[in-house]
Amino acid sequence: MNHKLIFILSFVLLVACQKEQQALLSQKNIKIIGAGTTFYSDEDYLRLVELTDTSKIYTISEFKYSMNNISKIVTKYKDRAGAFPTLYNVVTNVAYETLNNMHTEYAEMGKAFMNEFGKHYIRNFHSYLLGQPVEKAWLNYYKRVADKKNTILHLGMSGINAHITYDIPFVLDDINAVDSFFDDFKVYTDFIASTYPQVAAELKNQYGVQKADDAFKLFQLGDIIDGVNGEGYTTHMVIDVLRSQSWQRGLDLQKGVKNSQQMNNICFSDFQIRENILQGAEDAKLLY
Repeated sequence: MNHKLIFILSFVLLVACQKEQQALLSQKNIKIIGAGTTFYSDEDYLRLVELTDTSKIYTISEFKYSMNNISKIVTKYKDRAGAFPTLYNVVTNVAYETLNNMHTEYAEMGKAFMNEFGKHYIRNFHSYLLGQPVEKAWLNYYKRVADKKNTILHLGMSGINAHITYDIPFVLDDINAVDSFFDDFKVYTDFIASTYPQVAAELKNQYGVQKADDAFKLFQLGDIIDGVNGEGYTTHMVIDVLRSQSWQRGLDLQKGVKNSQQMNNICFSDFQIRENILQGAEDAKLLY
């Protein structure tokens, strides 16, 4: 009888140990891993996979719902991969309200731009979660996340670099943008720039980032320029330069001046240059 009891107890303990050792779904599926990788509970992981499934996102309301809930999950874990979606969620909320109150000739194209622009990021996060190929600008982001050698502010700005430098031209091509959409495009990107104080506050609140506000306005240089031209001028100036370049590249794609591979190479080259600038700023202890 005692032998039977010992056998039963041993079996129960063995099963319990096996359950404890069973890998999480995120551990099984995420392939870009390192010291900085966050693994989620199975419930949260499956929820993130669902929220990043762009086949279910058709409107800016659905996109906003996804971003709001992605942000909640990644910030709960203080996930390094959450650096960009944390700041992007702030932008999304402002963009949603702005576009819903725009009644111009190209208001619907503006909504299409917001939706496709956002889905470009979300699609890559989805691929990251499932261990599928990630576009190379976003691959840079997730490798930096995993390597744990860069600050949260650096990661957030690398995400901005990928999204503006690399994504915008292809999004403009996707929505068949026309020249006369440019004024609405400027309005959209203006309110992206205007969110930097809220973005800085959210990064500080969620991750303890101290220098986001200074970084977004180019540190002391921005103080000098803003002192002459007004608060926020420097940030808007930087965004204006970047968007104008991305706009022209989008039209070049749309009009067949460049093909997709040529534009991919051009955008990624500029992306890498800007990444090197960010790395220099981090090396100088400016991005914390």
